[in-house]
Amino acid sequence: MKLGIINGKIIKPDGVIEKGCVGIEDGRIIDIRDTLPDTSGKVIDAKGGYVMPGIIDIHGDEMETAISPRPSSRFPADFALLQLDKINAVCGITTKLHAVAYFEDELKRRHVGFSKEIAKTIAHCRYGLLTNHFLHVRCEISTDLEDVLEVIESPLVKLVSLIDQTPRQGQFSDLEQYREYYKGVYGLSDAEIDGIIRKKLGYANAKVQNMREVARKALAKWISIASHDDDSSQKVELVHSIGARISEFPVTLDAANRSRELGMTICMGAPNVVLGRSTSGNLSSVQAVAAGLVDVLCSDYNPASMLYSPFILWRQGILSLHDAVKMVTLNPAKAVGMDYATGSIEIGKRADILVVNEHLGIPVVARTIVSGEVVYAGGCTV
Repeated sequence: MKLGIINGKIIKPDGVIEKGCVGIEDGRIIDIRDTLPDTSGKVIDAKGGYVMPGIIDIHGDEMETAISPRPSSRFPADFALLQLDKINAVCGITTKLHAVAYFEDELKRRHVGFSKEIAKTIAHCRYGLLTNHFLHVRCEISTDLEDVLEVIESPLVKLVSLIDQTPRQGQFSDLEQYREYYKGVYGLSDAEIDGIIRKKLGYANAKVQNMREVARKALAKWISIASHDDDSSQKVELVHSIGARISEFPVTLDAANRSRELGMTICMGAPNVVLGRSTSGNLSSVQAVAAGLVDVLCSDYNPASMLYSPFILWRQGILSLHDAVKMVTLNPAKAVGMDYATGSIEIGKRADILVVNEHLGIPVVARTIVSGEVVYAGGCTV
């Protein structure tokens, strides 16, 4: 069946067609032009709105929270996934990498058993969902690796990030900040936090070897590798030598600059752009983008920020609209090896497309199309 999208501002990788049309057939883009497409099928009138690629989110934490929004509540994983799938469609996220934590059983809402349940649920439900779902495995290197090495075998895994949350480095250079964070987020006691610190410090001499072991396995499976919370040029050089090609949430300009010099893809949080600051007092996404130190934006903890953030960067004159949009579409697709199929409006690619209008000056999704099928339309999933 053919589908045509007409009267839209078509956001392509190299610019914007101010009044263009897109033709779709058999789930793929077959035509892009500034005149009416040749279609005998359904037509969507964008009414002057934006037509852009579906958003690709390579780091979203919300699955864990959807299952357990409070310490005393635990919803079924399939129920939580179905709700998040609808949220994806409404927010224009056509491909989601769920960031699942392969940490030790040390945190009350983040542990290996929890992550295994999420992975199993996505594998079971993925073909009955509105949008595309994959896994981003967050590997804590100061822990046992058995479960991480096992999950990397799954074809759902598209990204592995190497995380070292040992206190006094990375995001938690201040020990008291570390304690307050784990008390507030996970409700841990001082005694429980002390136990975690002792356990992590016990892996001090094994961390680099652990990183190498995970990286070897990931690279053998053609899985992209990211480093998380890089805080120095030395840390960046180490992870790059091991095989990481993505620097995720660098916390200092020094780390971000060295990542750029080494040709790494730099990923920051879209919520940081919308807020105008980091909630942890670290590097500002807007400042980093302005300095040419960001390639990819991810949802982190707020999916709706993925659509709004590129428009903020464009309106502030920091980037052109097409370059800003690439930060949530083509660039993340390239980072995890999906750009051959999706991430841009180009002939032959999968028709993952959004029609975007504005409401109260904020961009909102009017249509979400996945593989040529409309899965969300103006207030309701289809």
